[in-house]
Amino acid sequence: MKHAQTHPDRIAEILTGLDRLRAADLKTTVVPLGDREVIGYSCHIHGAAVHRYEHAATADPDVLAAFENRLGVGLPADYREWITRVGDGGAGPMLGLLPLAQEAEDAAIDYAADFPFTAERPCPPAAEDSEFQWTENIGRIHRGATFLANEGCGTYDLLILRGPAAGQVWWHSYEHAAALPVLHPDTREPLTFLDWYELWLARALDPDLDQVESFAEFADHGTNHA
Repeated sequence: MKHAQTHPDRIAEILTGLDRLRAADLKTTVVPLGDREVIGYSCHIHGAAVHRYEHAATADPDVLAAFENRLGVGLPADYREWITRVGDGGAGPMLGLLPLAQEAEDAAIDYAADFPFTAERPCPPAAEDSEFQWTENIGRIHRGATFLANEGCGTYDLLILRGPAAGQVWWHSYEHAAALPVLHPDTREPLTFLDWYELWLARALDPDLDQVESFAEFADHGTNHA
């Protein structure tokens, strides 16, 4: 999606909204545990009790440079701006942002290869009785992408780093070996990192809308792709 605002301006607006959400959502309680007390946290927003609206440290420049050299291309500009200025992990959609290149499900991502799928040709779930197709799908999905967020129950959001879908966020079911593009509910265009974050935040802040509990809601599950 195209935006008139710059990435820094959009990020500033996100952080303002995130502060509002934290103030409204994060509740603390003192929990007695024998001879000591601990602080407990509760949140209404899905996954927020995990990250508690806290950002991780920003990406180390040397580590980032080494990763981009391994990748063979630069990271998507909006995502790179976020992890170098705000934090590489922490507060965000679902159970929070995962640090760059933190792999899940014992995945072995081939960062030097292109993610082969496009919005027109995604990766639908493997047949339930086909171990071969599951293995083949997973091998192709785990290329040129990074795990962006854990949704729970074996589902994730991926940020595509290489290939024709680079810069887009995709929904991924590890159990079903599927990868589907996440589309904006109004424009039906694939979401970038900041689009994805803004959609989650807008739903979380609006009491008249349901919060996002899984981006599967916005994934293209169509079965008639060419």
